Amino acid sequence: MKRNMLCIAEIIRKIEKSDYNENEGLAKFKLKNYSKKIVDYHIQLLKDADFIKTQINSEGRELPVRLTWKGHEYIDQSAHTTVNIIEEGINVVGEMDL
Repeated sequence: MKRNMLCIAEIIRKIEKSDYNENEGLAKFKLKNYSKKIVDYHIQLLKDADFIKTQINSEGRELPVRLTWKGHEYIDQSAHTTVNIIEEGINVVGEMDL
């Protein structure tokens, strides 16, 4: 399976916006336009890269619990790049001067 950076970014943003519960992962983690198999694969990639911490839920699915320091750093760094998603694909506009 190929790595999908849009899926990665959506997972990270969803975790960032969620409430933190140290005792369980995000119970029913779903993303629009992505199958459970694709989402689970990308969750594992993020875990392997130490961007997120995960836990196994009652159904045996490994789901995100929180971002790590590295995950938060990714968000901070990606805020400097504007990405426009349009029907034809993705256009990276570039670095913004802050």
